[in-house]
Amino acid sequence: MTRALRTYLFVGSVTVVAVMLGVLARDTSLPFPGWWAFGSFVIIAFVLETLNTQLRVQAKGSTSFIMHIGAALLFGSLWGGLVAGVSTLLAELARGNKVVKIVFNVAQRIVSVVGATLVYTSLGGKLPPAYLAAGVTLSSDVLQRDLGLFFVFAALYFLVNSALVSAVVSISSERSFREVWSLNTRGVLGYDLGASIASVLVAWLYTSVQRWLGFGPIGLIGVILPVVAIRHVYGLYHQLQDSGQELLQLMVKAIEARDPYTSGHSVRVSELSRAIAVELSLSAREIEQVETAALLHDVGKIHEEFAPLLRKEGRLTEEETALMQTHSTRSAELVGIISKFRGFIQDSVRHHHERWDGQGYPGGLSGNSIPLASRIILISDTIDAMTTDRPYRKRLGLEVVIAELQKCKGTQFDPEIASVAISSVAVRRLIVGATPEAFDRDRVPRSRRVSWPGQSLWKIRGA
Repeated sequence: MTRALRTYLFVGSVTVVAVMLGVLARDTSLPFPGWWAFGSFVIIAFVLETLNTQLRVQAKGSTSFIMHIGAALLFGSLWGGLVAGVSTLLAELARGNKVVKIVFNVAQRIVSVVGATLVYTSLGGKLPPAYLAAGVTLSSDVLQRDLGLFFVFAALYFLVNSALVSAVVSISSERSFREVWSLNTRGVLGYDLGASIASVLVAWLYTSVQRWLGFGPIGLIGVILPVVAIRHVYGLYHQLQDSGQELLQLMVKAIEARDPYTSGHSVRVSELSRAIAVELSLSAREIEQVETAALLHDVGKIHEEFAPLLRKEGRLTEEETALMQTHSTRSAELVGIISKFRGFIQDSVRHHHERWDGQGYPGGLSGNSIPLASRIILISDTIDAMTTDRPYRKRLGLEVVIAELQKCKGTQFDPEIASVAISSVAVRRLIVGATPEAFDRDRVPRSRRVSWPGQSLWKIRGA
């Protein structure tokens, strides 16, 4: 079965589930809220969907989920699902996406909203929730129960959404589901779950304005202002992340400009290290730290004394080798200038040339006394050295690289990490495609280009 056929079958299955859930929701639906109410939520969700934000995983997301969840709380599963489906459809048409992508994104949004709402009500959740009703005095126990059910609702929405999106990306890109889900979801699920409380605020503002003034243009403004404010903060947060990454990449490019044979080396090592860290099931924070340490592992080479050594085409003398070996310490010193990099990242950079058998440098550490990230970076660094053209040899093939990793398990490399790297489909794919052009940051790195081709939403909020 071809990849395209598998993708179409999956999209078709999700669409069938969406229709079935819609029929089920119709039997338990609240009355139609009216065109003003329905239309305002669709319009705001559509605007937020089109004003998407660049995320750190080279994908885009939006805060439209706030309106989807808010509509479901107020209007029930059917109308909440239709708000999500119609707003997503309008946004997809505005982007000019292909039919199969439009169908999938609309269907998975409906499944996420309707499915989560039906589970919420089956657990005893009220629509609208009691805390939105006028003149109702709630005990602390009731309030805790209702808010607890809301977070179950929100968690189900994000989990279903992220699972469906990761599945279609996994199928269409032929990557493992675990890898795709980890790259897009781990570390941000908690953040989005916290942000979902804004849905309660939107629902409360809607009901309050409706009671006080009657729903109309003023009610629309009352709903949209807090959502726009949250979206702005959300965007600023990711812009700060992007700016920090761009500064790091600029520093790395300045260093690699000294050595034409290692152009893109740090980026490739960073991508390989991230892939291995994902396979080791490290936490999202640890994965990010490993990736950052790998990106910065050679920054010390920016010092002038390393310039002639980097440009030398022949083998280094003993004195030159000893000088070159100081680069890991010099790199750690530079990394330590940034306070947030002290500790885990700085130590990982300092010891990235330590060997499992204790024959490395600068500290002669061995075994598990070597920082975990350093052990990962050493393997990634070696892989990239073998798969990069040098003046004295061409890049080595996959079979040779795997054989070398097998040979050096337990001596140069941590045997467990080496085994993970050898068996990893993601690492093998990076080895096969390990050319400088494939990892050019002016284009999207291959391991980050996991999203469905041409699709901008593949995180928790879309494919």
